[in-house]
Amino acid sequence: MRYERLTDIVRLATYLQGVRGGMTMEDIAAEFRVSRRTAERMRNAVEAAFGPLLNVDTDERRLHWRLQSTSLHGLVEVSSGELARLDAAAGHLDRTGLAEQAETLRELVVKLRALLSPRAFDEDLEALMQAEGLAMRPGPRPGIEPGLLPLLRDAIKAARLVEFDYVARLSGRLSRQSVEPYGVLYGNRAYLVGRPRWAQRPQLWSLANVSDAIVTGEPFERYPGFNLQEYAERSFGAFQEEPFDVELRFDADAAPDASSFLFHPSQTLIENNDGSLTVRFRAGGLAEMCWHLVTWNTGVTVVRPVRLREQLRRMCADLAAHHSDAAGPAMRESA
Repeated sequence: MRYERLTDIVRLATYLQGVRGGMTMEDIAAEFRVSRRTAERMRNAVEAAFGPLLNVDTDERRLHWRLQSTSLHGLVEVSSGELARLDAAAGHLDRTGLAEQAETLRELVVKLRALLSPRAFDEDLEALMQAEGLAMRPGPRPGIEPGLLPLLRDAIKAARLVEFDYVARLSGRLSRQSVEPYGVLYGNRAYLVGRPRWAQRPQLWSLANVSDAIVTGEPFERYPGFNLQEYAERSFGAFQEEPFDVELRFDADAAPDASSFLFHPSQTLIENNDGSLTVRFRAGGLAEMCWHLVTWNTGVTVVRPVRLREQLRRMCADLAAHHSDAAGPAMRESA
């Protein structure tokens, strides 16, 4: 047995014990990107180190191997970063109406913390959980450079400046930025919340526009009184505006869906006698509210503010005019 990559052997042993249906030789080769012969040597190394492997599947064409051993208990570690991601995933499930699944994840986090709870581990976990928020409007996510999120998490936890190339979304201008990272917001886009050296307050940086990021050795002190959750809740989406009072009325057909939808953490719901639903909350983000309200078609009416109703009307009129002017001739030509 000459296979010497110990970390891969431990990782394979973890998979063989943790994957419910076991792993075939093809599974091992694909997961570790090795040849079948190397996969067989890795399997043999696991068996020699941790005990016999069992065939747990009745498929006569391919054997499914599984490890049943207590030898891994002292070798498998759960990091604070992994638990923070579980907690962030629970928050996402909550905001998409999957409360039971969210609670299951949170219970798992609690159980793992009970098993792995030295003080330093808890402090790291709290720092990471406070450094990740969730913007209120989920949707498609643009591509983010591989390795960027782990790099930002490390910088946030260590309170170190990050430098990166940034392409401004409106002008397309490329610049090199030096930023104090405070947290990450997930929503319609993923954003870094951070204060550049040339600004007095934190700014939003679209992660899809960030490249060649590095963590510097220069420490910083966080902006006094900054709270990521409060920062996220100022807005309906990720764009920051002064909050204003919003009142939406969903008709009886749309009310059942709207009643299970989280528009904003500050919302209140009122069931009306005619079966409609009134939703009230306070937030900024006029444009993102309009983008979202369009998805409800005629099932929603903007009661207030007037400027939200007017902007929604203009947006719909512009869309109708655009498609009437631009798409009409093209469709006639194709016909």
